[in-house]
Order: sequence, then C-alpha cells, then structure tokens
Amino acid sequence: MPESTAAGSGWFAVLPDCEAARAAASVLGAEAARIVEHASGRPWLVGHWADGEVVVATVGDARVAAVGLTPLTGARLAALVREGDALGSLDRIAANGPTGSCHLLASEAGRLRSQGTASGLRRLFSARVAGVMVACDRSDVLAAALDAGIDERLVALRLMDPLIPHPLDERPLWRGVAAVPAGTALLTDPDGHARTRRWWHAPESDLPLAEGAERLAGALADAVAVRTADGGLISSDLSGGLDSTSLCFLAARGPARLLALTLTGSDPANDDLSWARRAAGRLPDAEHLVLPTADLPAHYTGVLRAGEGVDEPALGGRVHAAFAETARRLADRGSRLHLSGEGADQILSARTPYLHTTLRTRPRTAVTHLRATVSTQRWRLLPTLRALADNRSYGRWLADTTQNLSPVLALDGSPALGWQMLRPQLPPWASRDAAGTVRELLWQTALEAEPLAGDRGRHEVLWSVRNGTRLARQLTRVTSRAGLATHYPFYDDRVLEAALSVQLHERTTPFAYKPLLVRAMRDAMPAELLTRSTKGEYSAEMQSGLRAHRAQLAELLDQPLLGTLGLVDADALRRACLSMFPPRLSPVTLEATLAVETWLRAHTGPAASTTALGSEAAA
Repeated sequence: MPESTAAGSGWFAVLPDCEAARAAASVLGAEAARIVEHASGRPWLVGHWADGEVVVATVGDARVAAVGLTPLTGARLAALVREGDALGSLDRIAANGPTGSCHLLASEAGRLRSQGTASGLRRLFSARVAGVMVACDRSDVLAAALDAGIDERLVALRLMDPLIPHPLDERPLWRGVAAVPAGTALLTDPDGHARTRRWWHAPESDLPLAEGAERLAGALADAVAVRTADGGLISSDLSGGLDSTSLCFLAARGPARLLALTLTGSDPANDDLSWARRAAGRLPDAEHLVLPTADLPAHYTGVLRAGEGVDEPALGGRVHAAFAETARRLADRGSRLHLSGEGADQILSARTPYLHTTLRTRPRTAVTHLRATVSTQRWRLLPTLRALADNRSYGRWLADTTQNLSPVLALDGSPALGWQMLRPQLPPWASRDAAGTVRELLWQTALEAEPLAGDRGRHEVLWSVRNGTRLARQLTRVTSRAGLATHYPFYDDRVLEAALSVQLHERTTPFAYKPLLVRAMRDAMPAELLTRSTKGEYSAEMQSGLRAHRAQLAELLDQPLLGTLGLVDADALRRACLSMFPPRLSPVTLEATLAVETWLRAHTGPAASTTALGSEAAA
C-alpha cells in the first residue's frame, strides 16, 4: 500500500458508520497514518495524506470533508452545510461553492455520501471489505485490502487504450473493485450497503462565443488564483503555446512568485523556445527556467519499473523518469506546486465528431466546416457522406464496433465522425483470445450503454476529458512521489463547465486555433502571444529513447506476462517494439501495450496466477 504522505501521493478510504465496519477499519487502519471519526466515534476516514489536504467541518452530528485543493477552511465549509441535510449540501457545494479540485464527503445519522469530481481527475472506487462497502480514491488500496486478483478480461481491454469506449474505460482491473463513475456519488446506508447516484450533468452547449469566453476567463482565473493564494513560489509550464502561456499570465497576477519552465527538444522545427522567450519577456517578475530535454532522463528510462506506483495501466510510462526528475529539480528550487496546461486540448475544442452534431443543428455552418475538414484530413467523399447520415444509437454503434477491431492505419481516408473520433481497435499483436474477450465485453456493455451526452459531438468531448484525466491522475502521482504535486486548472469542474457551455461550432472551427481561449484571454495577456497556432513536437525524443533503451525493452518483452496470459503474440510484439514501430501504426498503440505489461509486472508477484485466457481455470 502507498506510504508516502507528500501532497498528492497518499490515499484515503471512507468507512460506513456501523459496528460491522470495525473489521474493515482494522484491515485498512493497519496501513493508515491518519483517522477522522464519525460523530459516533467510529472511524470514518483513514489513510495517508499531507497536512492541509483534508478539511473537515462539524455541523451538529454531521461531518463534511473536502479532500484535495480547496480554499475552504473548516469554518467556511461548515457555513455551506445545512444541518439535517449534510448529504444534500454536497450538491450545493459542488454546484455553487468555491473553485478548486477536491473530493467531497459527508456523514450524517449513519448515512454517507462520497464523490469525486465531474472531470474524473479525482476518482473514487468501492469494494466490499469485511462485509461492508468501503470507498477509496485508489483502486490498489482496496485491492490490497481484499487480496484481490487481476481480471484478465479487463487486461485484454486495456490493450486498446486510449480508445476504450465508455463506460468500460473507467473500470479498474482488480476483481471485486468497482469504479464510482465520474459525476456520480456513492451513497452508503447505516448498514454498510451502498448505491450510486448521478449528481452532475454536462451543461447544454448553447452559449455564444463571447458570453462563453467571459465565463471561461473568470473560471480559469479563479482556478489559478486558488493555487497562488498561499504565496511562496509556484512553477508552471511555459511552452509558449496558448494553454501554458495563459496559465503563466494568470499566475503572475497572484501573490506567489512564478517560476516558468520551458523544455527544449532536439527538433530544430520545434518553435516552443522562441515563443516561450517572447512570453517570458512580458513577465518581468517571473523567473524563466529553460531545461533541455537532453539534461533529463531519456524516454523509456526505467521502463521496467514504469508500472510501479500507479493503480492502473496508463500511457506516459515512457516519460515517468523525466517527469519525476523535473519535479525534483523544481521542488529543489522551492516550488510548492506545478501548473500544467494539460486538459486545454480536451475542453477548449471538440474533435471531428462535432461535425455530425453540427450538421443537425446548424447545417450551413457544418457544410462550411466540413469542406475545410475533408480537404485537410483527406477524407474520402462517399464514406464521409455515409458517416454523416449514420444515426445509430450509442449502444448500436458500440455493438457494431465488434465487427472490426483491427488497427486503423494513419491517413487511410476514413472519416472520424463516430461516437469516438477513432473506433475501438486492438494492436496487430493482440491474440485471437484477446480479441474474443474484448468483443464479448463490448457486446455485453452495448446492451445497456448510455452515452455521456445525447449527441456525438458532446459525448466525444466528455469521453476525451475522462481519457485525459485518467492520464493526468497517474502523472501527478509520479511527480508527487518525487516531491512536487502537479495541478491541472483546465480540469477543474468550473473551468470544464464554462468551456462545455459554448456552442460546439463556435469553440471549434477549422479556420481558427482555439478561438474560445483566445477570446477569453485577450484582456489578460499580450495580443501577439495569442496568435500562435503551432504546437511543439517531441517524437524525436521518443525515438532516441527507444534506441537508447533497446536492451531494457528486449528484457521486458523476453517473456512478457501478456504472452503468458495468452493476450498477445509475443514474437510479433517484440518485432514491433525492437524495429521501432510498424509503418503507419501510431506509436501510442505500442505504448499502451508496454503500459499494460509494466503494470502487470508491478502488480503480480512470482507466485501470482498467470493462467491463460481460454483455459479451464480462467473460464
């Protein structure tokens, strides 16, 4: 179980208020350093967390807690709670309370409510421990309490990351551990039984750009302000792109001193540094740190241990060592937290399925956008027309994806207009057993699957956000363990809601780059810095890392656990990895498989069962 108590690196579990929960408390409490009690005196919250990460309010016999980033003190939190309705008060706090990113928890008269954030950045899981339902922000903590095994079916599913469809993308890999879906609360009764209830619904995307930009400007400024409020020194990415530059200019308004970080790559076409220097020149009170990627651990450094410390396989394992080293250097300079611009791509613009939605709401605008998109993306005309006419429900679309799980090759001319921009797909080295298992999971899920929103454009945005927060959640774990928590203001619920409220065709257009953010930031940063439309690219670092760590990758794949489980053709996987990717296949395809393999290595000991799929024991 996790033991570190650096900010962002610990864990907490929520116990029901009943005598039967004492056995669960003894299991989890053996690994816990902190305890918060119910009004009854029984344990409510147990775990490891840093000072200031948990704020608790007492209102009569009720207890309410905020876990994470919040400007609330215990007294201010108590003022938001209605006595006799502490559980219902969480709706009001989540909808109208101060900005930030935190779990909200309540206990009153034996009843509990526990919830994470709408974005999915702060998640909850549940499991029956010693006969009662326990919630926790980490699935591996619950798995350890249960001595749970790994569900090989879900391991197979993770081979298609980051294209795992909703709601399968939220399922933890441990048997007996369930996810509390983002935007959903876990309600626990006095006897320790629990159910879920949805508390968050995405706003309608009906605001014009000008009104939505004003709302976004306020929400993003508040999100940054809550992180600078305690003064001291904070750091922030400064790539020179719109996202990180916006954060730096907003951070410069606050009482904290700013250390702006720019990473420089080996690609001479990467113009991050020139744009970052222009921005830094307009931030006279900020310190600008330029850090060449050559001074950091290469991609795939420590790949054999990339699955350690994370509770699910996650893309990004190849840069864990570089992220950790960067965090250590920033912490050594005195930074108390780090701001990342990740999340802006997901919330500020919809991806191409928005065209399917816009055609039905604003056909003239859609046709104009389509002409430009078809030209730049080189979509074939007839398949595009068929995709635009497709009115399948989400469940029907999901069921139909089982017909073809082969990988989509780059530039094949297929229009990206489904419920996901790219359909679910497996890598070419996936075994027949893996494909059969995934098809069965997709079929079973499709029977009752409901989309995240009623149309493809809005659903795809929310699905993309959940994908992004899954990665961000693990990366902040990596940096926190190295001594510096990473924060993602664009994933704060208030910021997310502000962006989602803008009409799809106004926040997304082939004729302008991130028009919503440009409009929102026009009074906060110099106009010339809002004109950048390029983005730095670091594939050269990935390729050089592959070459530098070829021996470690060969060791990793010499006898892969995925092969032992019967999920991949081990020879085909080795050839793909050691030949530096098959032509036209996205590097993410291989990275996802390596993430699963390294995670399995970290979470299965020598005595762990690795029974192959299709065997009698696995049936």
